[in-house]
Amino acid sequence: MGILWIFVFNMSVGTFQTLKSTLLRAAKTGGATSTTAAEIMVSLHKTTHPASEADTPACCSSFPENFEDFREELPEQKFSVRKPDDLQVAGPERMNRKPVIYRPAKTVLNTKSLEFSHKLLCDGLTLNFGDACVFLCAYCYVGPVMRQLLHKLIAAYNKAHGTSFEHQDFVIRREHSLELLRKQLIRSNGQLRFFDPNDNRVVYSSTLVDVAANMEILRETAAACVLILESTNWQIRLLSKSSLLSRLISEGMIPEKFHHRMIFGFSTGTLDERVVRAVEGGTSPVSKRLKSLHWLQDHGLRTFGMICPSLPQQDYDGFSREMCDAIRSDRCEHVWAEVINVRGKSYTRTLAALHSAGLNAEAMSLSAVAGPRSAERWEEYARQTFLSHTKNIPPEKLRYLQYINPGSADWWASMRDKGAVLLGSTAKKSNLTYMPTMTNTMIETEVMSDEDLQFRETHEGIVTNGVKASMAAAAALYQIHSYKEGLLWNSDFESFDAYCRAKWDYGKSHSYRLVECGEFMAALANSQSPKGDQPQRESQVRPLMELPKERRVKCWNRIVAETPAKELTGKIVAKVVKDYRESAGITISKPLKSSITQAKSGFLRLKKALGKFEDSGKFKNLLDQLEKLIDAEAEGQMAN
Repeated sequence: MGILWIFVFNMSVGTFQTLKSTLLRAAKTGGATSTTAAEIMVSLHKTTHPASEADTPACCSSFPENFEDFREELPEQKFSVRKPDDLQVAGPERMNRKPVIYRPAKTVLNTKSLEFSHKLLCDGLTLNFGDACVFLCAYCYVGPVMRQLLHKLIAAYNKAHGTSFEHQDFVIRREHSLELLRKQLIRSNGQLRFFDPNDNRVVYSSTLVDVAANMEILRETAAACVLILESTNWQIRLLSKSSLLSRLISEGMIPEKFHHRMIFGFSTGTLDERVVRAVEGGTSPVSKRLKSLHWLQDHGLRTFGMICPSLPQQDYDGFSREMCDAIRSDRCEHVWAEVINVRGKSYTRTLAALHSAGLNAEAMSLSAVAGPRSAERWEEYARQTFLSHTKNIPPEKLRYLQYINPGSADWWASMRDKGAVLLGSTAKKSNLTYMPTMTNTMIETEVMSDEDLQFRETHEGIVTNGVKASMAAAAALYQIHSYKEGLLWNSDFESFDAYCRAKWDYGKSHSYRLVECGEFMAALANSQSPKGDQPQRESQVRPLMELPKERRVKCWNRIVAETPAKELTGKIVAKVVKDYRESAGITISKPLKSSITQAKSGFLRLKKALGKFEDSGKFKNLLDQLEKLIDAEAEGQMAN
């Protein structure tokens, strides 16, 4: 590599172009020569794109900035991704100069994504094949959102490689993504899971990564789209910062019979290429994104606009007018818009990127509205951006995303009929968020009170900060599970285990085991058992679950009367439980079967859904009988 660098550094522009052309021709010939030439091309790209642009030789200025466009011309098999069995990356696999990590995952399709339903981007369906993007956008907020799930993976990589990388320094992909999607769509017997011909919901991709960052990812996206289109009647909304997205259509990756179910959009928060290069590393120039958008529109494809994130402007009306003209807003089904999101380090990274690119005026404008004691200026920035868009985009087409606070809620609530889409906890508490139904109409979502939200936040914090099998975590999880018949989780998730998986990556059996343990702790706290005799860990309690609930506390008190709780092991507890059961003539009580647990959970969801009908009273007798049947079945299983 060092010799190659010296060679390139002293090369004239003409010689460099000749070398590049020669290598490309050789790479296309096939055979050993092709392999060698392709490898040199990759090395040459890395050599001519060092971490510091100041070190790039002048002759390299003509080398394609987006190497993935250029690399696509080379033999595809030479650049196939190797998926290691473990979490470590074998060899220098990189995308956009970022190391690539693969992580095991259980799902790629989320069917209960209320956050993006509230944004009206989908009907609760989102698709993600990765967790960290090929691109390097300074304002990206995904890192803080995914920290809980990915911090161990990133720490393991840094330890193994002696690095100190953060989330944005990686490309993180999910192993066996297409196979996971297939399993989520099609049962093992070949039966389709979502076969309703009237189910035309919209699935949105992606909430975490770009779906067309390079040709390899684009092909993966194409395969996923075809699988969804063939297995469901859903529509698919794709958003990208890459001009490659239009190739899904131009190169026939999506069959023509499905074109009417595809909706394409390009993120375009500015028309200034200098800003794009500064804050959206590795992405396509905005001019190329617009060219792809126009091509799709000219060929009759469905499109949507995405004017975000947009920076503070000197002339908001002029900015909106130029953006709407550029994206041809009259030919878009809808137009989303939003000011820059400043979660985590996104503000400081964006500010630094603007200064580094010499865009000091833009940096100062952002600093003025996002710095200390700038809440009023930030609100003015958001309102000016919104009001300018209302002058150019009809209210039925505009979807302006705005996180509100108690002080601004009333003003923004009055703007909903002009296209404001309100988000965040204040919007939820004020009943100002919406969710599209399967027919794309909007229904108001059920909200929680301040007390409910505070209760959930406190107990989620206990679970998050506790050891996975700690008693504190078990007690907190039980409280979340049982609070107001599941109010804290069933509004956002299909089931309690889905909630636990999303929040803490807990498996279903472990989630319910902790809940049962927490229920025992609550019963113990209500008894006369001294505090010093409390269980220390979940494994001490597990054997007690064989006993009927009303016998567990009594048996525990007998155990700690002979052995202090801190000295107990699961084995000791199991032996005493066995002796206690035999002496009392108790037949072993098997844990409640999952079918009963699911039935109870399903019953609660059904009861909640029917309660929304105006004539819900006519279902009361039926619901009462159904609840009695489930309780009787549960009691029968406990007795057996």
